[in-house]
Amino acid sequence: MAYNLVFSDHGYLVYRKEQQGLSDLRAEVSKLRQQREKLAKEVLRLRHDPKALEELVHRELGYVHPDEYMLILPKKGTQKKGKNAHE
Repeated sequence: MAYNLVFSDHGYLVYRKEQQGLSDLRAEVSKLRQQREKLAKEVLRLRHDPKALEELVHRELGYVHPDEYMLILPKKGTQKKGKNAHE
């Protein structure tokens, strides 16, 4: 009987595993709620603040005002290795 309490399909080990899974899911739900709240605040900010919308367009779409210059720099580690890399 004690064996069944621990090792059966409805025993203590299965219960502990299910509790851990439930705890993991609750943590994920909490994280997703925080992410949703952050995104909702960002949406409100974009709807009501023209500067925020302009900032987003600059960052995501690469928009440049006529009096600005855009410099495109290579990412680190993209240079070719070899003799010509040091010249």
